[in-house]
Amino acid sequence: MLDALYTAASGMLGQQTALDTIANNLSNVNTVGFKSGRTAFEDLLYNQLMPSAGAAQGNQMGLGSAVSAIQVQMDQGNLQAASGQLDMGIDGSGFFRVQKADGTTLYSRAGNFDRDGAGQLVTARGELVLGTDGKAIAFPPDANMATLNVEANGAIRVDSATKGAKFLVGTISLATFRNAAGLVPLGGNAYGESPNSGPPVTGAPTTPGFGTLKPGTLEMSNVSAVNEMVGMITTQRAFEAVSKVVQASDEMLGIADGLRR
Repeated sequence: MLDALYTAASGMLGQQTALDTIANNLSNVNTVGFKSGRTAFEDLLYNQLMPSAGAAQGNQMGLGSAVSAIQVQMDQGNLQAASGQLDMGIDGSGFFRVQKADGTTLYSRAGNFDRDGAGQLVTARGELVLGTDGKAIAFPPDANMATLNVEANGAIRVDSATKGAKFLVGTISLATFRNAAGLVPLGGNAYGESPNSGPPVTGAPTTPGFGTLKPGTLEMSNVSAVNEMVGMITTQRAFEAVSKVVQASDEMLGIADGLRR
């Protein structure tokens, strides 16, 4: 009966984590470039019920479940038309390369970009967007933004009185990974490299394997609200079922304790 209590408690903890993951997915259903998470479970150690080691089956009892991982689902979200002049989405498997203030390079699918006070192309959080030369993409001070043109291959051109017509401001750089699902979510629509993802391979859009840039669009979250709601109901029912085991075990322990009196 005590084993039943601990086993049920492990199940309740796992289902709670699954519900937390679903809640995070639903809360980001409209977050640009968001990738949903999926809770993966594993069974725990087993007890040997009989001393005989010769029995082939029927002599082991499981001790519950645990969460083994929160797996990031890297399926592409829908590309939707966007009104921002510097909005761009990726049709394919690449990631934008962005740089934090401390020089750390992160990776993102969110293309809702803007310019900072220095005329540099930045993310919504202010990280620098890197070009194929590994440097920030900076617009000339006299850039005529009305002439801005972002091409499918990542080239950004603009007219400038000092730089000339259709001046090449820079070319967007993309990165791919052998196992993109192994990237570490860091918040702020960004991911970090990890041993599971492998090192990044960089290149320009339209290069085979890197995807194509789609100016005037944004990749939305890949969360399916309907699937998450179904998952939430299933998880809630599983939690309720396991909680009944706790209740039944408590009642049985109460009966056993009453036999002493």
